[in-house]
Amino acid sequence: MRTKSIFMLLALLVVFMSGCIDQKKEIVLDEPGNISNYEFEVFLDDWDNNIPANTTTYYILEDKTEVQVVHIVINSSKLEIFPPDSLGGGSNEEPIRNLVLLAEPANETVASSKTFMRLANSSNVSDLNYTLTQEIARNMKVINLEFEEPVTGFIAYTLDTPGTQSFTFMKPDSEFIRVVLPVGFVTGNRVFGIARPEPYDVSFDEEGRQTLLWISSRMGEREEAIQVKYYAESAPMYFFAAIVALLFGVGLVLSRYSRSKKELESVREIFELEKEYETKGRRKNK
Repeated sequence: MRTKSIFMLLALLVVFMSGCIDQKKEIVLDEPGNISNYEFEVFLDDWDNNIPANTTTYYILEDKTEVQVVHIVINSSKLEIFPPDSLGGGSNEEPIRNLVLLAEPANETVASSKTFMRLANSSNVSDLNYTLTQEIARNMKVINLEFEEPVTGFIAYTLDTPGTQSFTFMKPDSEFIRVVLPVGFVTGNRVFGIARPEPYDVSFDEEGRQTLLWISSRMGEREEAIQVKYYAESAPMYFFAAIVALLFGVGLVLSRYSRSKKELESVREIFELEKEYETKGRRKNK
């Protein structure tokens, strides 16, 4: 009995210790990132004073199987990346790719709009030392990007998405969170799909793409995940046209049924009149 108790205690201790130890897997990127694949937009917190802000922008590509993420970071040494499948804790061979760093040590640069405009127009990636690791904590996949010292600038990378018209991700550690939908797709119709929680602002950019904006400080503490269900801009029109066509078809069927019913009633009346006439004729003959 005592031996069994000791064995159970050791088993519980092993489980407890395994849960406390973070198992990290280092990610090695074979190819350097391509700057031309990304849009480096300087998003400003205060437009009057041209003050940049910590911002995360998700660009959903047209094939809906990839999302390009661009961060504006200010004086930051670590970035936690939650892939769209992080809620399921899954894993794949290439969780992140095409990493591009356009940043400088925070103590050597000024976080101004001019600095970010200069970095956005740069043709060479920054030579910064960093480590990239992946871990699964609380059944959630997390990719950690860590620098030797705080940096300021742009960080961009590409993630895989499920390929559906529903994009769900964990709220990043940024004051402003933006999602840019593919051209020809929108959200906001309760029948076809909406964004949860409700965005602070919805607008369209110069390319006609719908852009959703959330402000982290105005979101509730429980709103840790953001979900955007989007659809083709023409979907409501086609749906309405299909409903009209269906109603028109139903109207034709009902109209034909009503006409056939009237014809049958007319035939029945004639038949009853003939039957009544024959009955009267027989009575006269008697």
